[in-house]
Amino acid sequence: MGKATNATMKSRVAALKDLILSCSSNSTCVEHAALESGLSRRQSYRLLKTAWTEVREDVNATGLDRQEMLCWIIHQLMSAAGEGVKHRQPSVTVGACKELDSLHGLGVNSSNRGRHGWRR
Repeated sequence: MGKATNATMKSRVAALKDLILSCSSNSTCVEHAALESGLSRRQSYRLLKTAWTEVREDVNATGLDRQEMLCWIIHQLMSAAGEGVKHRQPSVTVGACKELDSLHGLGVNSSNRGRHGWRR
């Protein structure tokens, strides 16, 4: 197979960006690129890296305020936890609380102690 043209590369990267933005895993994106374009895994990972770079540049270009976004996420998770309690759905509440815990790093599982607890 010969070298792909710039237009072909752009279309492949655009397809991978769409997969990334639809919350597909990296391995799913690599498999898609390998199957659809006939690329090796190595070439697929290179394209995926380019797609992630473009996604990151797009986010940075919007001027997104990280502190504002963090506040919005915390608010949404707290609302979800409250709705879970209100509608008697403990799994929703536990999931939202778990995400808040990992976001803030406050819980027992978030410390740097290792997986076996305190060691002296």
